Amino acid sequence: MEKIPGPMLGPFDSDGDALIAACNKIFSKPHASAGRKDHPQFEVRWRVSNEYCAWMYYTPDDKYVISKLTDQTHVDPALRSKHCVLPPNVEDPRYPPDSLKYIFALHNHLYDDRISNLDINWIVNRGLEHGFEAETRHGKARLSIVAFLANDFEHPACDGFYQYIPATHQILKWTHEQGKWECWQTHVVAWRDGYERFAVEEANRPCPKRKSP
Repeated sequence: MEKIPGPMLGPFDSDGDALIAACNKIFSKPHASAGRKDHPQFEVRWRVSNEYCAWMYYTPDDKYVISKLTDQTHVDPALRSKHCVLPPNVEDPRYPPDSLKYIFALHNHLYDDRISNLDINWIVNRGLEHGFEAETRHGKARLSIVAFLANDFEHPACDGFYQYIPATHQILKWTHEQGKWECWQTHVVAWRDGYERFAVEEANRPCPKRKSP
């Protein structure tokens, strides 16, 4: 698909509210988490699990909206990885296509795993197409790709997410425990030759102070 229809969730007044709603929605879908990688049944759970993905976008009436979900997935022939295939564009019949602003590409990872190299390449290509920043009523929003995580296989819930921000080259990890959000920078992406090659480097440090995503 070249376009994914919208909306599914929203409108929301903030990207944070939209993000949490999308995370909860995705983990309500069947087999959205394989649980912890150290569980003895992890390999079996991984084989039956599914990634789901959607766009968060910003509308001309200053609202954040979540597109419909897709579970269209590319599976590595050697069964080493699964990658949700998100169409590059949103089709919302309420607005002209060029009036929508792309904020977050959203998907679930099947276990606690950082943003993949495929994810990094994909969102940079979307940034070259849609722009790496968008003006909102809250200021500039930086295009990101987000990978939600849930540690419980039987009853998955939104335990956090990884976020890669091409404009800052950061990979962040947000975790949610006892009603509080904590953020930690785990890696940076070092690009070489423009956007031709990159390396993911460990860069552990606290995130800039922010109480919630």
